[in-house]
Order: sequence, then structure tokens, then C-alpha cells
Amino acid sequence: MRRQLEALGLDFAFVEGVDGRGFDVAAHPAYDAPRRRRAFGRDMTGGELGCLLSHRSVYEAMVAEDLDPVLVLEDDAVLGADFPAVLASILRLPRPFDLVRFIGYPKIARLRQRRLCDLDRGYRLVRLATTPGGAYAYLIRRSGAEKLLPALQRNWLPVDVMMGRSWAHGLDWAVVQPAVTDYDRDLGSHIGEERFHKPAVNGIGATGYLLGRARHTLTESLNKRIAYWSAWPSDRRRLKEVGR
Repeated sequence: MRRQLEALGLDFAFVEGVDGRGFDVAAHPAYDAPRRRRAFGRDMTGGELGCLLSHRSVYEAMVAEDLDPVLVLEDDAVLGADFPAVLASILRLPRPFDLVRFIGYPKIARLRQRRLCDLDRGYRLVRLATTPGGAYAYLIRRSGAEKLLPALQRNWLPVDVMMGRSWAHGLDWAVVQPAVTDYDRDLGSHIGEERFHKPAVNGIGATGYLLGRARHTLTESLNKRIAYWSAWPSDRRRLKEVGR
């Protein structure tokens, strides 16, 4: 990361992360175990909770020290050569977003999206109709930190999932397309692969999980659609403001 940022001419500071692999997750005061288990049938991993708390510490510092905006990069972020130009273009926008996410998954380009404004060098900002994962690179304003912090006090979802749930915290966020960042797939993750395992529940617990999962899936799907289409008038005004 140091080599990348120095090569791109960006000033930076390292923030110590939270290693949650040794947490007693179920007993952690920042974790909402009942809500998580109803929707997923299993707990978050200690790594997921530690990752969330690491990002939360940045938002707390932003509010305490009046930092605005802040570029947050995880240690596996890979920045493209156009990244400084794209970042500068975002910072010049007349009406900034609370959060701009740099997500490099190829599938992002295939998702339903709405163009919000054009950036330099052929890039653009878009609004997605869903809530993709990925928190390895993003630009966040103090306004975004202030909106996210209340939602991160009692946690049941990973931080990248929480970012996309604008109906829960009011965050106005966008994604850069095409991708100008990626993550290093050769680096191992401390979050824990067990988060991808199917839940092992049976009996009454299985019935409760199936009902909770169905409710979660339905409400999340509806809220994504409502958030996407309710932002349409504001997005049209923004597109006219920037003139392209």
C-alpha cells in the first residue's frame, strides 16, 4: 500500500485494524446475535465483526477530528493508474455524495444501474439497484460517517453490506464505473471462509430460521427497489446540474 500510494502521489496515514478472530462474537456488545441468527441461521465471524469495527473507528475519528472527506483503503486494495484523476474529478462535483465506492467486481457492470454523472477519462458515477459487497476502497464524507455510525452500534451485517442499505441510514452513495480499483486476490482474508458455509440448524430452530430468512429476503428486496426508484427525481436533477 505504501508503494502504491507514494507512486500515485497521495498523502496517507495507516490506521490500526481490529483483529476480531479471537472475539466471543455472540457476547460482544457491538453484536446483535438474535437478529443475525433469524436472518442467516448462524453468527457473524469474528473477522467480519473486527472488520466492521475497524471501519467504524475511522468514522468515529472523522467526526471527532472534523475530517472531510476521507479516502478509506483496505490493505488489499489495488489502485489503477487513472485513480488519482478519477478521485480529483469526484472531489470537484458541485453536489458531493455521502459515499463513493470503488468496486472492481466484473459483475457490477451487468447490474441494473442509473448514470448519475460523467467523470474524467471516460469514467462515470452510477446508482445501483442492489447492494454489492466490497469495502476495500471508498471515499466518504463526514456526512456519510455521521449517518453510518448510528447504524453500526449494534451490528448484525458486515460493514460493506451496511453501506448499501440507504433505507436504513439515509446514506446517498454511488459507484464508479468502469472499475478503477480492484483487490489483491493473492492475499489471504482474515474475515473467515466459514461465513460462506450453509447454516447448521434443525428442529424448531430450522423453522425459525426459514421464516426469518424468508422475511429478511423479502424486505431487503423490496427496500432495494424502493430506494432505487425513489432516488430517481434527485438523480435527474443532479444530472442536469453537472450538464453531462
